[in-house]
Amino acid sequence: MPTVIGLIFLCCSVYFFLFKEEGLLGLLIIACVFEAASAANFGERGIQPYYVVAILIIGRALLNKLLGAKSSKVPSSFKWLVIFGCISVASAFIAPIIFAGIPIYDPKVGIDAGFLIRPPLHLGLNNFVQASFLTVHVAVAFSLLAIKFSPVKTRKAFLAAFYIEVGFIFTEAACQLVGIKFPLSLVLNNPGYGIWTSSLEGYGTRNPGTFSEPSFAGGFVIFYCVSFMAEYFADRQGIFRTILGMLSSALVASTSSIFVLGVAPIALMIRYSPFRMPWYINLRRVKKIAWMSFLIIGPLVAALVLSSGYREILGSATVSKGDTGSFINRTTSDLYGLHLAIVTHGLGVGLGSSRSSSMIATLLSNIGVAGTLSFGIFYFKLFKNVAKSHAWLRWGALAYLLNACMGLPDITMPVFWIPIFIAIALEVQEGLTSKASRKVPLLACDMA
Repeated sequence: MPTVIGLIFLCCSVYFFLFKEEGLLGLLIIACVFEAASAANFGERGIQPYYVVAILIIGRALLNKLLGAKSSKVPSSFKWLVIFGCISVASAFIAPIIFAGIPIYDPKVGIDAGFLIRPPLHLGLNNFVQASFLTVHVAVAFSLLAIKFSPVKTRKAFLAAFYIEVGFIFTEAACQLVGIKFPLSLVLNNPGYGIWTSSLEGYGTRNPGTFSEPSFAGGFVIFYCVSFMAEYFADRQGIFRTILGMLSSALVASTSSIFVLGVAPIALMIRYSPFRMPWYINLRRVKKIAWMSFLIIGPLVAALVLSSGYREILGSATVSKGDTGSFINRTTSDLYGLHLAIVTHGLGVGLGSSRSSSMIATLLSNIGVAGTLSFGIFYFKLFKNVAKSHAWLRWGALAYLLNACMGLPDITMPVFWIPIFIAIALEVQEGLTSKASRKVPLLACDMA
């Protein structure tokens, strides 16, 4: 049954498909914000708006090819993407048959319940679903080589997605503080993802935004926050968006995102150090580092001193996390994921078969060593080729990857692929630009 959100994205997608294909990637970025929403529900499962836009991107690329349009040169990193995709999809159908009966952490049961309940491995619907989702992601990556791309429109959509999510997070926090129940069902209407309830929130924090739980919202926000930090240190943007990102991360209060938020500024300060031996000091960067340090430490100290409730929430999400049952369950699921990789001789139990708490453990237990390595090589080769002027994307992607390795296990989650798609589109654009610029001297010589 189609939903209101689904109809909105369908109409927008069709419009861009027919008239402004360069806006499709931007619409895809905005669609990924509504991770827990449904475009159409089918029983206990729903299709996210992201996949509506993704399918039309693939369709537009195929149409362009049929009309004779030439695709851009395939990036060198794509061979590793193909290897990863083939291993993952094949494992989804073959591994559950080969290793049938092995106890697993069933994604439908969940990590906490999986501590006690580990059903035997068998080929199931989730294997087909995850294989289909991954196939769509890989197909979109290739489709970006065959459709038009507008850096300006994509940047606007990139920022719009951030402001939409921040708007929901702040609104949910305000509703908590004044005692109004926020209608989460507006954006958490996907029966397979909309699992969060307002009873799990407190003191204006632990807000999921438009995502199924705070950890996913935290990953989304930290990607933006670190990207904005990198822009700020590189003297390309002001600090307003960085502050907004840090405040949003504080309201989400996800353990892994708070950790990354603490580590990323240190790494950025080292990378953009104001000191150049033996005696040069960049005073502008010194000022930036001082401001960043103050904006991180000042509000945090004030919140901890003035609000005992927030101090309790933040403490339970950080220093006291190791004493909780949740931490034990998640650590156990990760260790068991590594155990599955060992007992399957490094092959894994198949994409979609088992779910750990972190990305690395989930990948190793599902698609094995070869699949995990191929994805890692693709990821780092892709972002290594990102131009220096877009270093913010590299920093944001690495921050999200670190966050995922701590607490976001879903390789098919749309947000995980957004920085990948942007990097691909920018690499294609850089190639076209450099190709065009190489023609200019030749024309100049001819004129001379």
